[in-house]
Amino acid sequence: METNYDEDLSENVFFKVLQKDYNDLFRKATENGWIICVPRIGSLPRYALTSNDFYSHILVPSKEFPETQFHTLSDKEVTINNRVVTVESKTISEPFSTHILFEETYYTEHLLRYKVLCIEFPLQERSIGIKNESGIKFINTLHDCVDLLWSESSKGVLEKMDDLIQTFLLVNSKLEQKPLQIQKDLVGGLYTRCLQIALKDSRLKEKTNMNRYLLDNVKVSVESYIHHGIHRKLMQAITECTAFEDASFNKTVRNLSDIQLRDLDINPQFEPVIQKARSELAKVKSCTTVIGKVGCLRKTINAISKQDSISIKSSVLAADELLPLLVFLVIKSGLANWIANLTYMKEFCFFSSAYQANQYNFLITSLEAAVTHIKNDLLIGPSDPESQINYNRLPYNENSKVTPYKNDYTSQALSTLFEMARIGNEIEVKNILMNKEFDNNNTLQLLNLCHPLCTCDKCEQELSKSKCNVVPTVESCDDRGFTVLHVAAMFGQFHVVDLLLSMGAQPNKTDYKGSTAFHYACERGHQSAVLLLMNDGAAINQQDNDGNTGLHLAVGNGHETCVKAILYFTERIDSNFDINSTNNLGNTALHYAARWGYSNIVTLLLEYGADPNIESKQKLTPLACAHSIHISNILTNHRRMETLNTSTKTNSEEIFSFPIVRNTEEKCQNGIKEHESEQTLFEVNKKVERVLRAITYGDERLACFYLGLEPSTHEIRYGFHSETPCHPLCSCKSKDDLDNSFGELKVSDPLSVDVRNSEGVTPLHVSSIYGRLGLVKLLLEAGANVNSQTKTTNMTPLHLASQNQQTDVVDLLLKTKKCDLNIQDKLGNTALHYACETNNSKLLVLLLNNLPNITLMNKSSKTPLDLAKDLMSFSIIKLLNVHISKI
Repeated sequence: METNYDEDLSENVFFKVLQKDYNDLFRKATENGWIICVPRIGSLPRYALTSNDFYSHILVPSKEFPETQFHTLSDKEVTINNRVVTVESKTISEPFSTHILFEETYYTEHLLRYKVLCIEFPLQERSIGIKNESGIKFINTLHDCVDLLWSESSKGVLEKMDDLIQTFLLVNSKLEQKPLQIQKDLVGGLYTRCLQIALKDSRLKEKTNMNRYLLDNVKVSVESYIHHGIHRKLMQAITECTAFEDASFNKTVRNLSDIQLRDLDINPQFEPVIQKARSELAKVKSCTTVIGKVGCLRKTINAISKQDSISIKSSVLAADELLPLLVFLVIKSGLANWIANLTYMKEFCFFSSAYQANQYNFLITSLEAAVTHIKNDLLIGPSDPESQINYNRLPYNENSKVTPYKNDYTSQALSTLFEMARIGNEIEVKNILMNKEFDNNNTLQLLNLCHPLCTCDKCEQELSKSKCNVVPTVESCDDRGFTVLHVAAMFGQFHVVDLLLSMGAQPNKTDYKGSTAFHYACERGHQSAVLLLMNDGAAINQQDNDGNTGLHLAVGNGHETCVKAILYFTERIDSNFDINSTNNLGNTALHYAARWGYSNIVTLLLEYGADPNIESKQKLTPLACAHSIHISNILTNHRRMETLNTSTKTNSEEIFSFPIVRNTEEKCQNGIKEHESEQTLFEVNKKVERVLRAITYGDERLACFYLGLEPSTHEIRYGFHSETPCHPLCSCKSKDDLDNSFGELKVSDPLSVDVRNSEGVTPLHVSSIYGRLGLVKLLLEAGANVNSQTKTTNMTPLHLASQNQQTDVVDLLLKTKKCDLNIQDKLGNTALHYACETNNSKLLVLLLNNLPNITLMNKSSKTPLDLAKDLMSFSIIKLLNVHISKI
């Protein structure tokens, strides 16, 4: 012990990180007068600090002996006697002790006193490890790695490795923009350089030459040390590469969250250990090294096998038992980036110790099998939700002398009703509710009568009870609070939902969890049921017992179509819908979209006014919860756009060269009107971008919705003629499709068919590019300007259709008498020039039949014929020459 040791604790890395990065823990310790132990400078390298380090160094005094008996926040018993700190442990044979070098007393700004002890070595439990025949233990934790490098090498080795790690982070500040293989190569290069530094050390070099087991441990230690140093940057980069897979996997997992052990045929004997195994597996997220993450897998399997780290005898877990258990634990773990973590463990393990490599391969392969089982839809969720009871008819023994309890009739009838609703048998549901299913014969079969014609008092009483109890109504509910509407909405039987609503079912009736049918339809992703319920007055802002709205549930489970349905519907009816509603945890729908990696939903919510600055009860914004850098960029860019739009007040005419009008009729009668003054530039711009994006993605119905157009495919409504269109998300294609009875839905403020974005692009331009023939026809019929030119390129719809070889669109455009074939764009090209460039004979014939000017030259002094000759398009040259000869 260094009796005269002294140092400036304000420069101690451990103490500085505790005060800066773990301020809440530090403040709580000082307020309660707990003792803070600080390992001396150099005893812990700066990259080896984890949350467990700090919990292990906060001493809470006992009530009986506050001067000598303590326990740490990591649940270890500690005693202090004669300036020696002793840590008792149940998992190691001997307690660990270290000396107190000196102590200091500090005061907070509120004059609260707290004590700091500077100790010689960290109060960390040492791993037992698994020893081989030579007595060399294997490395199982990050602290094992640090201990080995610290004790077996010279002092300068870790400092040199720290410098290399810092340089790597500076040079590769944009690591997330690189492909996965390049990331692997860069990290592998860093590992090689750090290993060279370690093996050049004279002490290590001599020892590793004599002991190959030590060499293996050094490799593991070096790799783990650099993994910990670059973990945050590396995991961000890997998550960015696997973001799409993770989001897809998360949606699958979230929709299996109700799954139970029995659904996977897991033996009930494992139920007592599931909680511990789940807790161990969830720690994968917080581990910063491959050995740490694999260690969590090992502890998870040990927990399942009812083993512990010092067990000598252990039970054997069969492979066919392990896979479903791992599947269940992965689903229940709540981890948002399983694919990224699996990739990290598989691709960034560089050492090749034979024993540990085999062990790692088994554990990682087992996890990969479970993830693949879920990802490839090999797993089917439970037929009923977790809270749903079994609605099979109650068994009844005719020979039994026991009379069924008074609600047996109701239970049997209700279970039949619910089962019919679940499978979508609309006719049977109607018959039961109309008192046709349980007629006299069926009733008599259910009753305990002397004989069918008996009129004794007992039989009369039975018949009387049956009349009151047998036939359920739309409001009948079971002991969980479910009505038949709940069940129909759960399983997406929209025909049954429509029937029940028409029969007076209350859409806002709640079950014991405070959930309505609307909540279940959103949670399960049944868009048609969602639309029907909203159209019938479902309370969109209503919260369940957890504070979740339907939007929370739809977003959390990744049901983009339901999110669109909610947002578009509420926009149409101009309701007081709160998109920023928070649940009991303080989370908004945007928090969940960002956390689970649903980038499309994040963009959609932001467009409709979701606030990215709201903090949850854990003081986390959606940006802090972001699954990947891509999600972070979406949120960050939105903030910048909001700032820009609030600071810049510009008239909408400065952005759009064609004024925005309410509808075509108003334009014709009243002339061009300015957009309503209360609609800001930002809102208008969003609408225009939605229209153009909808056309790009082929969502013509949505584009028609915003433009106030009525597609001809929606003229038949639920078996009778109606001129009202369906909801813009409706996918009906014929009069036989019943999924379109959602009432009259028209946008209150439609955009002009000639509305432009900042580049002068109109809906007709985009429709021509992508060949949206039906929409082109509707736009032309609505009076769209066929010769409209873009701002930057001066191209008309005909230019764009010709350039993209949309022959049918070109034919349709040419049939409008106003179409000008000879307009030249910024490069001087006409549509005929582009037809020649594409070498499309059919397209060229269409244009030539409308007698264009074939002598026009572009900015390069080329006629269409010159272009054809330059490209050696002989068929085009021949057609042009024949046309010229006829003139």
